[in-house]
Amino acid sequence: MSRLRRWAVAAAFASTLAALHPVRAAGQAVEPLPAAVHDTLAQLHREEQLVGTVVATWSGGVLRASAYGHAHGPQQAPLTVHSRLQTGSIAKTITTLALLRLVSQQRLTLDTEVAPLLPGVPIHNPWAATAPLRLRHLLDMNAGLADVRLWQMFDTRHQPLQPLAEAWRRDSTVLRLRTPPGAQFSYSNLSHTLAAAVLEAVTGERHEDWTAREVLAPLGLHDSTLHFTPQAGAPADARLAWGHVDDGSPVAAIATAVRPAAQFTTSAPDLMRLAAFLLQGDGRIGGQPFIHPELLAGMGVPQVSDAARAGLASGYGLGLFTRDRHGALLRCHGGSVAGFRALWCFDPARACAYAVLHNSDREAARHERFEALLVQHLGLAQAPSPAVAAAADVAQWNGRYVPAPSRLEVLSLADRLLGSWQLQVQPEGGRWVPWPGSARALVPQGPHQFRQDDRGQTTLVLLRGPAGEYRVAGQGLTLQRVSPWWWWGQWALAAGGAVGLLLLAVLPLLRWPWRPSRPWRPWHEPACVAVWALAAAGVGLALQPWQRLGEPTPASLALAVSTAALPLALLAQAALGWRGTRRRRRLAGAAVLGLGGCGLLVAYGPMPLQLWRV
Repeated sequence: MSRLRRWAVAAAFASTLAALHPVRAAGQAVEPLPAAVHDTLAQLHREEQLVGTVVATWSGGVLRASAYGHAHGPQQAPLTVHSRLQTGSIAKTITTLALLRLVSQQRLTLDTEVAPLLPGVPIHNPWAATAPLRLRHLLDMNAGLADVRLWQMFDTRHQPLQPLAEAWRRDSTVLRLRTPPGAQFSYSNLSHTLAAAVLEAVTGERHEDWTAREVLAPLGLHDSTLHFTPQAGAPADARLAWGHVDDGSPVAAIATAVRPAAQFTTSAPDLMRLAAFLLQGDGRIGGQPFIHPELLAGMGVPQVSDAARAGLASGYGLGLFTRDRHGALLRCHGGSVAGFRALWCFDPARACAYAVLHNSDREAARHERFEALLVQHLGLAQAPSPAVAAAADVAQWNGRYVPAPSRLEVLSLADRLLGSWQLQVQPEGGRWVPWPGSARALVPQGPHQFRQDDRGQTTLVLLRGPAGEYRVAGQGLTLQRVSPWWWWGQWALAAGGAVGLLLLAVLPLLRWPWRPSRPWRPWHEPACVAVWALAAAGVGLALQPWQRLGEPTPASLALAVSTAALPLALLAQAALGWRGTRRRRRLAGAAVLGLGGCGLLVAYGPMPLQLWRV
C-alpha cells in the first residue's frame, strides 16, 4: 500500500473523530488586543470613517480580538468580536479546503480532468487535446476563465440555493477559456464555482452541506457557513452585521450565482481558528489525519503557471495568495462583497495570523493602514532580498504593456487605455510606470526578475509568449507589449469619440432656443436625439438600485436600445451634413468623431451595451 493510500485510509476515520477532537483553537478564549494596539486601531477606525471593524490576531497560541463601531449604523447597534460578517472571496479558501479534503480521501486528485466529471457543462477549451482543464487549474485560478459578469453578481432574482449551473446557463460563453489551462493566472470567481460543481458531482450533495459537515464542523468553525445568511427575513441571523455603502447606509445581503467563490459568513475568531489549523502544518485534527500536509503546504504557492516557472513566487495557489506587503511575506485571502471588506493572513514561519473585517466598503478608506499596523505589532516584517544583476538582454522588454487578457472582458478597452504600464529596465534596475500614476523603482533579482523597491521579493518576471511576443507577469496580471502607435491610436479614437458626443449634446443647446430669429429644431438632428437618449438612459440607470445592475430593467433596456441606435444615428447625421448647412456640417464632423469612438467600442465588444449579459 502506498504512503498516500495508507494516509487516506487513516483519514477515513477522521470525519467521525474530528467532531469530538476539533483543533485546539476552537475552544480558545478570546482575549483583548493590547491597549496600545487597541487604541491605535480605534483611532484608525475613526479617521477612515468606517461603520464597524473587527480585528483579531493569533500569536503564541493566544487568540486576541477587538471590535469598533456598529453592526448597524443608523440603529447604533454595537459590533462585537463575536459578530458575524460576510467576507466575500475568502469563500474560495473554504471551497478549496473542501476539495483538498476530497483529494486527501483519494476521491479526486489535483490532476483530475474536469470535463469527464461535468459532462453537461459546456466548457469550451480550444486546447483540450494538449492542455485539458484539471482541478488544480480551477483552484489555482489559471484555468483561463474570465471573471464574473454583472448578471452573476447583481440580479435580485438569484435564489440562495439555486443550482450552480445558473452561473453559466444564461450565457455559456462565460465558460470559454481564453488562455491554455495552467498558462497564466487571471482572477476568476467562476473558477471556484466550477470547482464546487466538481465537489457536488463527486459527493452527490450540495457543496454547502458537505463542507459544513466535513470541513467546518471538524475544524470547530461553528460561526461559519457557506450557506446564504441574510440580516432580515428568514432565516435571519441576529448576530450578522449589516453591510454599509459609502454614505453609511445599511445594505442587506443578496444571493449570487457564484456563491462558492463569494459567499462566506464567519467571525474574526473563527478565521483565527482556521489559521491555527493551517499553521499546524500537519493537517491533523485531534491527532487524526484530515488534509494531507503536502496539500496544505501548496496553499499560496503558485506552481504550474508560466510566471511561477519563471521565478515569480508570490501569487495564487490552491485557494490562497502569497502576499508581499509592508515588508511581510504572508499567505492571505481578501474579500469584498456589497457593504463588507475583509483581509485574513497568516505567516507559517512565525506562526502568527491576523484578520481585519469591516462592515463598510467605503471607497476612500485607507484599509492598508490596519494591515501595516498589525504587521508591525506582530513583528512580521523581514529584510528584502538583495539585488542580483539581471541579464544583459532585459532592455529588449522595454515598452508599453496592457493586460492580456483583462480580468473582466467588459473592461478590456478601459484596461488598455487606463490600465497600461511602461517598463524601463536595464540589468542594474529600472522603473515600472502605471498610466496614470507614479513610477515604481525596480530592483533586479536575477536574469529576468525584478522587484518593486517597496516589496520583499520578486514582483515581476519577463516572459516570451508562444509567438515570441514580449510579456510581463506580476501584480496579479499578465501583460503584453503593444506598439506605442497602436496605444496612442486607441487613445485618439476614444478621445475623439468622447469629444464628438459632447459636441453633439452641447452644440444644439448653445443655439436653441436662445436665437428665436433663426429657428432651429434640434430634434430633427438624429445624432443629437441619440446622444440625449443615451444620457437619459444613463440617468435612469443611476437612479435604479445597484443590486439590479445585471437585470433587464427598463433602465438597462433603454441603455441597450440607445447604444444600439447611436452608431446608426451618427451615420445618418454624417450623411445629412454632406450637402447641408454650415450647422449641419459641424454636426456631421462631430458625428464622424463619435463614429470613431463607437467603432472602438464595437471592436472590444460592449456595444450595444446589454448589462444583463456583461
